Amino acid sequence: MRGLIIRFAFAEQVSIQTQTYLKRSYKEATVEMAINPLNPYHQWFIKLDGKSVKTQQRNILAVPSPQLAACIATEFNRQKEYLSFKQMPLLMLARNAIDLDYDATNREYIEKTIIYHLENDAILHRINKQSQLLNIQQQQLDPQLKFFNSRFGMDIQVNDGVQISSLNQQNRVKIESLIRGLNNWQLVSLSSQADNLKSCILAIQLSYGLLDSDKAISLCDIQSQINKKASENENPQDSDSEDNVISTNVKGAQLFSSLIYSQSILY
Repeated sequence: MRGLIIRFAFAEQVSIQTQTYLKRSYKEATVEMAINPLNPYHQWFIKLDGKSVKTQQRNILAVPSPQLAACIATEFNRQKEYLSFKQMPLLMLARNAIDLDYDATNREYIEKTIIYHLENDAILHRINKQSQLLNIQQQQLDPQLKFFNSRFGMDIQVNDGVQISSLNQQNRVKIESLIRGLNNWQLVSLSSQADNLKSCILAIQLSYGLLDSDKAISLCDIQSQINKKASENENPQDSDSEDNVISTNVKGAQLFSSLIYSQSILY
């Protein structure tokens, strides 16, 4: 996501809006503690040259912990002449969480999207029968599915790729209960991981600390890794670029989740 920073003469605020590019127009990003915030997740501001950052929905950007605020400020300070929001995953996640806190109308859509990723989970696909790919899937993905079912009390089955099976009522109730138990900050993190991994199963295990990010990324699409090796001499830069984006987003979401509740009395 890219955007344009607009300075308003009537307010000490900076707004992030969607645009094709963004030119850096600030010198330094800093962190400031909020005074008596109404929402416990809005305790720390990120400011650009002393001006508060606003989201696309015109809400002031504030985050739960000083560590998360400092990391977002670092994302801003690392930018060059033109900002790359692809390299600012923490900012994007915080922006989405803030907007959900003020207007939860999109929350149901996000929840349904996560469930869609479970019904179409990359871990469940078994297309090529009696092949090297199938053997690799059985060796590396089947244990992940078995562990997930055991850990969360589900009985999700693999599919042959011809017809995607809908979740049965018991599995649907359990996954809906798990997702609805998340606050908005946890939800946007899980959603980002599921979107990038194309796997709700891996995303949930990652968010619960049952899997590390490198392992999840390597498992998310074994078939694409095999295809990549077969064609890596054709467009290696494009392939590496896509892999880097996925890695940045997944690891960013994992860091974001870990920093939501971090606090420091010495900050």
